[in-house]
Amino acid sequence: QTIRKLQDELDNTTQLIESIRSKGADLTQFTNFLDGTLSHIRSTETSTTASTPSTPSISNCSECRQLKNALMLELTGKERYRFGYEQLAAMVKEAAPILRKQKQDYEASFEVIAKLTSELNEARKELSDLHQLSDESIENYRYIQRENQYMNDDNKSLGTKIQVLLAEIEEHRTGKRPAEINPTISEDENSSQQVPLTFRNVVELQHANQKLDKMVRELRAQNVIEDEDLNRTRFEELKKEHKLQEVKLKEAKTQLEMWETQMNSLVQERDFLRLLVSRSSSQTNSSSSSSVSTNYHQLENLRDQITRLQEKIDELSKKNTQIYNEKDELTRSSNEKIRTLQYELLTSRTEVEQTITKLNLAIDEQSTNRLTITSLRTEIKGWQERHKTILEMKEKQESQYYEILNELRQIKEEKSTLEMKLNTVEIERKFERIKYEQTDNECKFLKNEIKKNEQIQPVIEKLQNLAEFTKEKTKAMFEARMNDLMLNNDDLKQRFENEERERENDARNFQIRLDEVVHSLQQEKLQHQEMRNKFNMEKERAEQINQQLKEFETKLTTNKTQKSDFEQQLGDYEKELKLFKVQLESANHELELKQTLIQSGNDNINELNSIVEKSSVELENMKQEFDQKRYEFESEIQRLKGELAQQEIIQQQHETHIQSLNSQIQTIQDQHHAEFTKINELIEQAQIEKLALKQQLDEMENIRSHIKFENEQLQQNISQ
Repeated sequence: QTIRKLQDELDNTTQLIESIRSKGADLTQFTNFLDGTLSHIRSTETSTTASTPSTPSISNCSECRQLKNALMLELTGKERYRFGYEQLAAMVKEAAPILRKQKQDYEASFEVIAKLTSELNEARKELSDLHQLSDESIENYRYIQRENQYMNDDNKSLGTKIQVLLAEIEEHRTGKRPAEINPTISEDENSSQQVPLTFRNVVELQHANQKLDKMVRELRAQNVIEDEDLNRTRFEELKKEHKLQEVKLKEAKTQLEMWETQMNSLVQERDFLRLLVSRSSSQTNSSSSSSVSTNYHQLENLRDQITRLQEKIDELSKKNTQIYNEKDELTRSSNEKIRTLQYELLTSRTEVEQTITKLNLAIDEQSTNRLTITSLRTEIKGWQERHKTILEMKEKQESQYYEILNELRQIKEEKSTLEMKLNTVEIERKFERIKYEQTDNECKFLKNEIKKNEQIQPVIEKLQNLAEFTKEKTKAMFEARMNDLMLNNDDLKQRFENEERERENDARNFQIRLDEVVHSLQQEKLQHQEMRNKFNMEKERAEQINQQLKEFETKLTTNKTQKSDFEQQLGDYEKELKLFKVQLESANHELELKQTLIQSGNDNINELNSIVEKSSVELENMKQEFDQKRYEFESEIQRLKGELAQQEIIQQQHETHIQSLNSQIQTIQDQHHAEFTKINELIEQAQIEKLALKQQLDEMENIRSHIKFENEQLQQNISQ
């Protein structure tokens, strides 16, 4: 009966061991079974002490020692695992400050980039101020040069007028007409030489075009006023004077003809009377004394007639002298009027020449403005190309920064994966510790059973067989488990060493890249300083509107990059939240496992209470930290969403501002086009007016030649 009971108990123990191996957790049934077997062995020990002597077995002690050695080896393996885990934790702690430094360096690089962008903006502002000053100085210089040119033209016209006046004074003094002086206008080389300008501004061109429009309008108004004066007042007065002179000439001609007829009649009467006197004198010598008295009376009558005729002849001679004097006065007055007309024609010609020179200057300035506009367009294209190259460099640098960021994120992800693996390894080690403790308890129970049941040989043999069977199985199981753990440990060590090497290489590469980026930033700063010095030396120009557009484009690009960065940060935060959720799930899983272990380990409750309390505290801390981080991440997400909304609003404002600027530029271009068309129309009108003035001058010259011809005819008639 006892043998059957022991066989049944062995079968039960084998079933329990197999169930423990299959489950790997609960040992309560096994402990209860061992307690039952011990009580049964103790109850049977009293009955079998008298019949069987106590014979200690050496084989059982050797097997127990072997079991102890195996347990010690397992404990040393656990300590090795602990040592490796501590080394891994120390390596992670050592790598943490390096990663923090890399993060700080990365944030510092962002600050350096912001400083460099601010310096670039300041340099652009200084360049715009310098361009404005240079534009103002060039505009003042151009204005002074134009005024000097106008003053020179006025002086030349005054010189010609003074020469004409001096010639007239000499003519009045001497009565002789001097040789005609052809005033030659000597143009200065300084006036002909154009000032070399390298840069012009569109705003200044607008001002210059407006001033040219004003000058052209003033000149046009002056020409119109002068034309109206000439056409209305002077020309009409000249016509009236010409008509009066023609009437006077006709009257003088009629009077001269009358007086000439009277003179001819008087001369004929005088000749007739002289003949009569001569005849009378001849007849007196031949006549007789009787006819003396009668002849005497006739002679007296003839003398009276002769005296009367002589008086009439004297009066007619006086009238003739008066007529000649009036004729001379008329010729002199006509000559003076002709001279005044010639002087007015000269002045009008000089004014027309001045207007022509001014129009030519306006045309030259317009051509120079067009050339400067083309040069400015080419310069703007060059600046745009430079800006594109700078943007490409900036994009390359940003791509490098983003690559570094992605690599850092990959390192963080790898770190998180390693931490997860370490957590899983820790969990496995905890399970192994529990299993080792269970095996230790089993061995202790077996030792106690062996010590207590040394007297019972058959039971001991069965137990030895059971122990050998369990020992072989446990040895095989432990050896396989140890081999697996050693392989896993070697793999983990190799992975950790490779990851450390890769991390060191990545850190070195990141440091080299950061040094290269800093060096490139310094080189760009030096290049920027050199460009700034060049700009200060050459005083180059650029349009303010294009600069504003560029600034807005850079702001848009920065906003887009910030937006992409914020989206990447949101993605990173979501990944971290997922990782924390996974950690929470793993922590909850660990809690469940620990609760099951606490329920199963009724014997080791006192030892496990401290572990449970520590784990609960750690879990609560982890929960609190997770809640804090979740709250922080949610607040940061909300803040980033607000910033994204603000950035979108700012982007919309910038887009509207850019559209308004584009519309302003279009309106300015339309105004320029309209102003150029107006200037061309004004130039064409001025040319038409010039042709009209030339025609009027030709007509005046024809009239003057006609008047000269009539005066010559009058002189010929008078001389005849």
